[in-house]
Amino acid sequence: MKTSLVFKILALLFIISGGLFALYYLIFDPQPYINIQAGSFLDTIAIPFDWVQIGPISFPIKVDNYLVFQEFQALAPEIHLTESYIYAAIVWLGAVSVLALLTEFKKVFFIVGGIIWIALLTLSNFNGLNIGGQSANYPLIILLTGTLVPLIYFHLWGQKTHLAIKWLTIFAGTFSALAILIIQSPITSPEIYLAEHSLTIGFCLALAWIFWNGHGIISGIYILLARANRNLNVNITVQISFIALIYLVTLFILLLDLQGDLNFPFPVFSALFLLIPLGILGWISVGEKVDQSEELVSTSAVIKALHLIGFGLSLWLVWKLKLSGNQPGEELFKHLLVYSQFGFSLFFFIYLMANFMAVMNSGKAIDKIIYKPYSLVYYHVRIGGLITILVITTYAEGIVGVQANGMTSNILADYYYQIDKKLEASILYENAWMRYRKNPKAKFATAKLLLDLKQPTLAKQNLEESITEAPQVDNILLLSERLHLENKVFDAIYYLEKGLTIFPNEPHLVNNLSLLYTKVNKSTEALELMSQSESDDPVLNSNLTALKTKLGQPEVNLTEPLDLISQLNQLAASNALANIPSEELVQSIKGKLQDETSPMLINAGWRNLMSEINRNDPNSDLAFLDSLGQKPEMLDYLMSLQETAVIRSLAAGRVTEAVKNLNGLAFRNPNDAAYYLQLSGSILAQNLDFQKAANEFIAAEDKGFQGFSTHHWSIFGLAGMPEKAVEIREKYQVRLPSYVSNQDTTIHEYLNIIGRFHQTLPQKILLQWRTLPENVLKTDIAIRLIVFKAHGLASTDLKELEKYIADIIGPQEQLKAFVNNPDLKNIDAVNSFISWVKASNELTANPYLSPLIISAVDINTDPLTQYEILNAATEFNQDPILWIKKIKAARESGLDTYANESLEILKQWVSPEELELLQNMNY
Repeated sequence: MKTSLVFKILALLFIISGGLFALYYLIFDPQPYINIQAGSFLDTIAIPFDWVQIGPISFPIKVDNYLVFQEFQALAPEIHLTESYIYAAIVWLGAVSVLALLTEFKKVFFIVGGIIWIALLTLSNFNGLNIGGQSANYPLIILLTGTLVPLIYFHLWGQKTHLAIKWLTIFAGTFSALAILIIQSPITSPEIYLAEHSLTIGFCLALAWIFWNGHGIISGIYILLARANRNLNVNITVQISFIALIYLVTLFILLLDLQGDLNFPFPVFSALFLLIPLGILGWISVGEKVDQSEELVSTSAVIKALHLIGFGLSLWLVWKLKLSGNQPGEELFKHLLVYSQFGFSLFFFIYLMANFMAVMNSGKAIDKIIYKPYSLVYYHVRIGGLITILVITTYAEGIVGVQANGMTSNILADYYYQIDKKLEASILYENAWMRYRKNPKAKFATAKLLLDLKQPTLAKQNLEESITEAPQVDNILLLSERLHLENKVFDAIYYLEKGLTIFPNEPHLVNNLSLLYTKVNKSTEALELMSQSESDDPVLNSNLTALKTKLGQPEVNLTEPLDLISQLNQLAASNALANIPSEELVQSIKGKLQDETSPMLINAGWRNLMSEINRNDPNSDLAFLDSLGQKPEMLDYLMSLQETAVIRSLAAGRVTEAVKNLNGLAFRNPNDAAYYLQLSGSILAQNLDFQKAANEFIAAEDKGFQGFSTHHWSIFGLAGMPEKAVEIREKYQVRLPSYVSNQDTTIHEYLNIIGRFHQTLPQKILLQWRTLPENVLKTDIAIRLIVFKAHGLASTDLKELEKYIADIIGPQEQLKAFVNNPDLKNIDAVNSFISWVKASNELTANPYLSPLIISAVDINTDPLTQYEILNAATEFNQDPILWIKKIKAARESGLDTYANESLEILKQWVSPEELELLQNMNY
């Protein structure tokens, strides 16, 4: 048989792909079955949305932004069913190829190979398919028939048949047998059972290859040295002795590491990495062996093909063991690999020194004689190697037997786990761990399945046992999560702290412990622990940003994060600092929210984005929020979305809408009513409506609000409620503002003016302003006179105020443009006023901006429309001019009753003389 080019290409692809997958999981993802995910939850932080400065009284208007914290949770081990099917297919294709090559063996070796195949199928537990009864032998008989019948036929009568035909026939027989097993088996998902138990066949085939290539690395290196030093007369005895010594010492270190007796301060590489040099150098060794030896089991091409198939199956086995988390199987494979390498390499080196030392340095082609003749002397290498393996096995206390038992238990447990038979899987996983402790998947799966089976006590016992005897991060996370769920927070903290002593700086433990520290008011420890972590884990960095913001230490990172949660926390930190976020960050978040499926993150994202002053038309944003709220998946966040809509309205300057909607939210959501009412009160106070603001604060207190501060005391005073001011001071230990002890009478004059600013006629306030001494408070009143009372001032008065303001704080172009033409019907004049005030373009958005309300009235000539505008504004504003115009519009609309009622209400804060003046003046 000649090795064809097609076979070489397929073999190369088979080996390279298996090697790449094996290396990936060995280097980058050594435990792919572990399923630790970050679960998110929201917390809120009050950020300064706006700042209110009323003379000596200042306070922020705060709204809630969301911080997204992430807590690591250990979820059920991942199921890689597709990968199991792929590996099973690879194993059976490899087995078919080996059986096809077996037909080319000489008679004795063919019989030995057939016996080994029968033993292998017997050990693979395929009788568990229960065809014909519990553990009946029919599955084994079917497989033996499907594989051995074509095998025997070709060996006896089909020797001249082309190998490709043999392969196809054996393939058809083998896979037909497998199909029959799947169809006839009464168990649940027999295809999964077959796929999982194919691991035993793949393992044994790879193990046979390892034992066959026992000295492949040393012999391959020796052959390369001999070739390189041909005709040079170099002393290669020293070279091969030095290399052999280093290799044997490395194997000894790996053996100590496998036994757990190594105390090096640095990690040791996995023994599985030896497979690659073993396969490559073994190919060189096998090539020389088949060229030099006369007594071979078959042709050289068959032997080389077997080497390539075995090499590929060994690499794919590593992939499967890693992917399935079958740690006993992996450990067994590593133990036998090291044992065989040590035994066979040692005796091959002895074989070299004993038989070829005299000619080793001659410079001749000694690489061509190391296997010639293929005599009893070489068999001593195999016998000595096997004896060494037995000695090492005895030294290791026969651990390989325990590992083999644990491997088979894991295989069966994986089958039950994948078909959701939790009780059977938990029993088998627990049994596997009890037999062999280095089995992290089994212990975790046992505890997780017990929790699913409503047996938390047993689950916790297993987890505690694991932490004591064989600690692992996922078990610590699961135990702390369970204890936290049972409100045993300090117990959860204890195990996380213990875990960090075992796994220092482990990011999952650091993260969860920091979050629990904050729950028990250990905020300083939480921040310190998270800050000192050396991990670059994005979850940890995101939580650190959120935690700093939560603790009042917000920081904005110079490098903007890439994931949505980190960006939301970054935006919240920026908002907490009252910074304007970068346009790149805002656009990135908006883009990610369009594709986001988590209702929680969608809700948090739009809240944080809309928590800044934005006077642009909010209608599109409000319609969008309303459409979000109508989605079934957003039902749990409906109130929060409505609150976001309120904030967006407020950002656009829609005070009427914001206050009314906040009161609506307080009514519909009693648990948060205190927050909504105090926010409404702050908005009203910002607009100098202190009486309504005070009433809102009183209502908020009735709902549980206790966060009274100095500015609340001042607002109650300005609202004419000194008794309430005294009450909150005593009840909530409110400190008095510093201006109370100030001897400057200007402050008190200022507060007297500002306390009834809206109810007072513009000319009266102007006269009071002129008597004030030159200071910042006089400037404040001048600005507010124009903002709130421009509609009642003459052009000369406005120019006087504008000149004063310009002299104090500098020229104001928009203000100057307005006072030069203070016609509230003129669009340009109104736009100048809006630009200077930084108000909404909607004239009626803020009922306290009386000049804009008058502008809206003057633009509309219909008396009924005018009345409706004025009526809406006077629900809030007690400006006498608005009220008198409302009365006039009501009479013109034939609403005399409403006019009379409004007149009686107006008399409550306007004196008869002022009322007569209002009625006689043409505003």
